[in-house]
Amino acid sequence: MTIDIVLIVLFGMIFIGVPISFAMLATTGLYFLTGPTPVLIELLPAKIFEGLDNIILIAIPFFLLAGELMNRSGMADRLLHFSNMVIGRVRGGFAYVNVMASLLFSGLTGVAVGDIAALGKIEVLAMEKAGYPRHFAAAVTVASSLVGPIIPPSGIIILYCAIMNVSVGGMFLAALVPGVLMAVADMLVIRIQAKKRDFPLSDVDRSFPAFMEGTRDAALALLMPVFLIGGIVGGITTPTEAAAASVVYALVVSLLIYRALSLRQVGKIFMNTTFESARLLFMIAGALSMTWIFALEDLAGKVAFIFDFAAGSPFLLILIINTLFLILGMFMDSALALILFGPIVAPLAYSAGVDPLQLGIMLIVNVTVGLATPPIGYVLFAMCSVVRLDFSQLVKEMMPFLLVKAVLLIIIGMVPALTMWVPRYFGF
Repeated sequence: MTIDIVLIVLFGMIFIGVPISFAMLATTGLYFLTGPTPVLIELLPAKIFEGLDNIILIAIPFFLLAGELMNRSGMADRLLHFSNMVIGRVRGGFAYVNVMASLLFSGLTGVAVGDIAALGKIEVLAMEKAGYPRHFAAAVTVASSLVGPIIPPSGIIILYCAIMNVSVGGMFLAALVPGVLMAVADMLVIRIQAKKRDFPLSDVDRSFPAFMEGTRDAALALLMPVFLIGGIVGGITTPTEAAAASVVYALVVSLLIYRALSLRQVGKIFMNTTFESARLLFMIAGALSMTWIFALEDLAGKVAFIFDFAAGSPFLLILIINTLFLILGMFMDSALALILFGPIVAPLAYSAGVDPLQLGIMLIVNVTVGLATPPIGYVLFAMCSVVRLDFSQLVKEMMPFLLVKAVLLIIIGMVPALTMWVPRYFGF
């Protein structure tokens, strides 16, 4: 089988509904069975386990578990209330609160869909009750949820570091400025819309006693990402140790301090997280089997040949890579897109002078924005499912947010200082 047939078989199986993990493993099996050396299929299990035998990957189930525990403990309501007191006093304030809550909550979930699941219905219904159009409220929630995979601790960043052999601490630091810029870009759109559409003011109590009480309620959630990132960047803990510590922290807060969860609920959370972790790791196993084919077929060399016309122009090369991963993010799972195609474009980007940290953030931001980009954008469908919206109306409200994010994607690719100055300051 040539690489063209491999890709046709893979995407054909996915199109007819075969689970992605099984499609990748089946395609790999067919590739070796029909090749000149069928005996290589015997090495496939060892190859898969070799790829999964990475201690950094153990951090992903821990972070998923910690995020789910904090999610179910009522942390979202506390963060919403705190955000409302801090930033909700201006016109369109509740929309700003939506963005700020997602920025704060992203450190607990680390995934866009997790943000939608935790905050989506709460934020949309609260904004609608305050006088905002439902579709606009949903668009703000979707746009702000895209910060989740960028702001650390982020499962997708940890996965990328494991696959590409990049420093987790460096990537966490490199993600801070782009993540905040994504939130600021959303707020810029809200400011323009609030003035044009005369959105309401927030009337929450902002007296000093109320502010202190709200800060105290949200403090434990706000401190969790600080401890995690500080431990990793400061060299006190490894990413996996920090992830395990975050589970202990979440259990103590949920069970002993907030007393929001019972032992039975914790057991169900453990079961759900186990299932999600197994699903993700199984998909990684399938993707690793495909990368073996790509290496044998020298797909990176073929792609480099196609991009020869952009070799003399770093601007053009970065623009093409941005476009490619934005499109991949529309149609594929973010983790799958990074695992399959990250190692292919990395040599091209490195040869053009792109730092590994900058490239990682650039690719992750692109596939993340692709999650909310039509015609697929499964975060859009997740939101429509959560609050029962018309898809076309949601897309219409999303367009201004997507336009500013498209501009931001180009800026992140073309201005290395945005991603590099923080990690360089800390010695990465």
